[in-house]
Amino acid sequence: ELIQAQDRLEEANRELTDHMAQLSLLYKFGRELSSARNWDETLKGILQSLAEFVGAGGAALILRSAPDGPFSPRQTYQWEEKTWDEVLVKLEDTLRQKVADGILAPGVFHLTGAENDSSPRGMVALPLEHQGARLGFLLLLDPVAGREPARRHLAFLQAVQVILAEEVAAAQMLDRMREIGTFNTRVLETVRSGIWVLDQLGRTIFCNRAARELLTGGSVAAPPAAGTTFFVGRGRGASLVATGPEAPRPLELLRETDLPELFLDGLLRLGELDGVLLPQLLERRDRPFRGEGQIVRPDGEAVPVLVQTSTMDGRGEGEKWLVLVVEDLREAKKLEAERIRADSLEGLVEMSATLAHEIRNPLMGLSAQAELLAEQLSADDTRTRYLDVITTEVGRINDTINRLLNFVRPYEPRRASVSVHDLADDCLALVRPRAEQEAIDLNLTCDPEASADEAWRLPIDGGQIKQVILNLLLNALDASPAGSEIGVRLGRDDRIELTDVQRGTTQRRPGVVLEVSDCGPGVRPEDRERIFRPFFSTKAAGTGLGLSICRKIVTAHGGEIGVTRSGDRTIFRVLLPLEGADAGTRYRQETS
Repeated sequence: ELIQAQDRLEEANRELTDHMAQLSLLYKFGRELSSARNWDETLKGILQSLAEFVGAGGAALILRSAPDGPFSPRQTYQWEEKTWDEVLVKLEDTLRQKVADGILAPGVFHLTGAENDSSPRGMVALPLEHQGARLGFLLLLDPVAGREPARRHLAFLQAVQVILAEEVAAAQMLDRMREIGTFNTRVLETVRSGIWVLDQLGRTIFCNRAARELLTGGSVAAPPAAGTTFFVGRGRGASLVATGPEAPRPLELLRETDLPELFLDGLLRLGELDGVLLPQLLERRDRPFRGEGQIVRPDGEAVPVLVQTSTMDGRGEGEKWLVLVVEDLREAKKLEAERIRADSLEGLVEMSATLAHEIRNPLMGLSAQAELLAEQLSADDTRTRYLDVITTEVGRINDTINRLLNFVRPYEPRRASVSVHDLADDCLALVRPRAEQEAIDLNLTCDPEASADEAWRLPIDGGQIKQVILNLLLNALDASPAGSEIGVRLGRDDRIELTDVQRGTTQRRPGVVLEVSDCGPGVRPEDRERIFRPFFSTKAAGTGLGLSICRKIVTAHGGEIGVTRSGDRTIFRVLLPLEGADAGTRYRQETS
């Protein structure tokens, strides 16, 4: 009896020792998984320890690569399976059909393969599940196909199963949170509005890329994807930055020591608020501020901005943070100034039209009196040259008035089927004498595929389009040096891009492209849009109405006109659609 009691005591001692070893190993697994920085190395060590402890020939952790993706090996130990796809398909089918070779315990299965199966002869499968979702499997290779080692460590394996399932679920949740955080950071870094988050002392907790560019006036590089979402001005928010020898390196790299502070440096000005701004904005918790102001950069430049504020809970108890969303108003201010200038210009044009009518009557009187006076002078009288000057200048003023009235007067094209090729040919014939006098060559080229006469027929106002071509040719002659060449090119395009002003969109239509190019000095980039405005001219004696009238005519036909530079040539390009704005209906009515 004493010997039997001693045997039972030794057996109990072995079981206790075994249980203590299991508890120690479980504690080790949990500690390593919860504090792991490199899951690959940690999982490999855990699988090795687990396989050696239970006497398995190998181990593998099978997880999904994505929430709805297929299962694949995440980490293995002494299990270099070449047919993992077959193993995983068989594993899922077997467990789904509940026909496993044996169920060791609820959620723990012992599987065996057929004689001709390339997969291992036996394995213990522990499905990892969390809140009803299957995350993966823990597989233990059992080369002897024995169940007793698995049964002896059954409680231990079930504990490992629970720990792994919880840790995998937590890791996947952390990954998703990191992905969401990275996505939100990229969105905030991409938006064009400046965004600040500040604590109650005015220290910067976060400011995005647009905010940093508003403060510095220079281009700021996007942060690395793995970096922190916090950008702290001059380290004043150092309590939010990890310190010590184990602090993550990205936090140190992203601490912008030269970044000014919005409030602490007094860079924000709000016209509606006087005094210290931060307390006033923090007190408006239920009444967010919205108004215009300025950000005064350290170099003294003031940027007009629209400021919107709100508050949010901080990290500490009862702490409130201030959130500012700032819109750069420089472009809006430019557009507003342009609108005011356009309104003023419209009034000036109307006034000019009125003055033109008033000036024309006395001009006609001056011209008539000059003609009468010329009849009273003899042919050899030297004073007749003064009358010629008067008549010439009156005619020039009258031409300017006519062009001004043509610009102001509402214009509706009188459409008919006209060949653009014929119009260009006629215009070249008109300017050829002057071109020959100045030793300038004139060339007309057409696309080879569109040389037929019908290819150039459009429903247009031939007289007005001829005026456009002639004006562009005369401008090219004025700009071209002697011995150079002026080219006129006609082309057909089935997808010319035209802007729909009313809708604010672009459309692609078939049409004709007409280009007039010269070798002159060209137009400065900042003037390429201004030259089409009335009364703007780069010529010393120009009225600034020629190109503005050209644009008016082309726009009325549903087309566009612009200027560009290619190499040493200046190119004026006119786009005319086959059917302009409301052109199709009018053209069909007129031709019928």
